[in-house]
Amino acid sequence: MNQNMAARQVRSMQGFSRDASRYECVIPDYQQHPDKYSRTCILLDWVGTGKRVLELGCATGYMSQYMTQKRNCSVTGVEIDKAAGGRAAKFCREVFVRDLNRQNWVAGLPKAGFDVVLMGDVLEHLVDSRELLVQVRELLDPDGTVVICVPNVVHWITRLKVLFGRFDYEPGGTLDHTHLRFYTVKTACQLIESAGYRITKFHPVFGGRLGGHVRPVWRLLSHWFPGLFAFQLLYEARAETQERTQNL
Repeated sequence: MNQNMAARQVRSMQGFSRDASRYECVIPDYQQHPDKYSRTCILLDWVGTGKRVLELGCATGYMSQYMTQKRNCSVTGVEIDKAAGGRAAKFCREVFVRDLNRQNWVAGLPKAGFDVVLMGDVLEHLVDSRELLVQVRELLDPDGTVVICVPNVVHWITRLKVLFGRFDYEPGGTLDHTHLRFYTVKTACQLIESAGYRITKFHPVFGGRLGGHVRPVWRLLSHWFPGLFAFQLLYEARAETQERTQNL
């Protein structure tokens, strides 16, 4: 890694740390009021109930809390921000305060010890997201799954901005200033499969400033044309067999 890339990584992680410690979210009771349009509801459904979950980038633990209290899951969290991780520890079996960009972030985590590894808006923050996915394979139970959410960089709003010569980083969203990687439907699939996984579910989720209106229409558009109308891309995947991964 050259000095410019290293400096950018440090600045990005510092910014992410500051943002994470302020991050707040209250999850509705999806068991009583399911929301088929919600990215978070879909991710939680894919995680399931009674699972051993490793949540990467657990922030203040708002999803960990739901999985623990509503879904009877045992959650282990990994979070770069110490303050956020401390708050998440109230809902997790254990929280590791670590930088996922460092090779040794897996130290102390049990091999084949998790049924699900949840990565909600995490991979776009990493220098080498493929390497992390490869490392995660060793942590998964043989029948385990990874549940992933990444933003779609070619969402129609971003396309319009680029058309008018704008590619400005923002405090949040697709062009969040802490994003180091950008994904489309095609490149996200390529990333997951190249790391030795087989995609078992895909769900495009609409969003953006207009996403709160005429939701059924946006949902149809995102399913018909995910590359254009999906704001976020959700994937469930399973590790390929050893024989398959050796040939990758």
